[in-house]
Amino acid sequence: MHTMCKCLIYKVIYVNLIAVTISSVSFSQNRSGIRSADYCAPALSYTYDTLYFPKSNIESILNEDTSLVRRFSRHDLLVANAVGIIPLLQQWMRARKNVTTDTRLEQTIIQSKIQSRLHLASTEIASLAAELDCAGEHADQLATYLDQKDEKRIRKLTILSIVTGAVTTGATALVDNEQTNKVVGIGGGLISAVLGGMAAFSSHRTLFVEHKRNLLTDIWNENHNSSVYSPFVWYMLNEKSFSNTAQISVIQNIRKRWQAYALNGMNSREVTLYFGPGGEYQQDDLHTRANMLNQLQSSVRSINQDLQSLMLALSGW
Repeated sequence: MHTMCKCLIYKVIYVNLIAVTISSVSFSQNRSGIRSADYCAPALSYTYDTLYFPKSNIESILNEDTSLVRRFSRHDLLVANAVGIIPLLQQWMRARKNVTTDTRLEQTIIQSKIQSRLHLASTEIASLAAELDCAGEHADQLATYLDQKDEKRIRKLTILSIVTGAVTTGATALVDNEQTNKVVGIGGGLISAVLGGMAAFSSHRTLFVEHKRNLLTDIWNENHNSSVYSPFVWYMLNEKSFSNTAQISVIQNIRKRWQAYALNGMNSREVTLYFGPGGEYQQDDLHTRANMLNQLQSSVRSINQDLQSLMLALSGW
């Protein structure tokens, strides 16, 4: 009877150890099977009036029309060029020289057009900032999902490691045979150690994230033109005068910050992942993407400061 009990104990022990091993293998599955689409992109494409595109020869225009330079600062005139209202400001300045009933009406019409352009520029900033905010929150949400999956996996592996250790300890106390005792003790200890080791490392679980409209790509590539950003915003981000140092553009500043902090030691896989149409993201990749989007959003929002300066200059007309 005593022999039958010991055999039963052995069977229970080994069944438990095998079950634990199989369970631990199942936790190592790293593919979530979820595809995340880019729902932050606008539902429609925007068409911008080429009449109001920033002028590439702004310096020559200002050199020829000194009345604008006398009335506005160079900074405000560059913002006005970004908004596309330099021709309107020239018309307004000419209308002010000869005040008549007709010119007053013309000034009112011009002012209305300028206000409309300023309002549109403000809307473009808010719209882009909202998209960046959405994309950043989306990346953070997916990263949190993977973090929670990993935490759940770690808890299960830790519990299994503790259970295995307890079962092994109990078994060695019940087994009289020294050789069998060693086998059970070593086997259980190894499995417990493996489970504990697995809990200490990331599962490298991934999510497939699609972002065909990638707001980071044009910034990273420093493209001359952009199909994602409006002409107003893209001019503001590329004009060196709008950065704090006025030596390099806002885009170059953003890129340098990414390289120094978020992308330090980045490999070719990560370049393709962050600045391509999408791919398999781990939680750390998603956190990095969210940080880059948030930094970019802050830079876009700061354009409001430049726009406010121009609006204050125009408020006294």
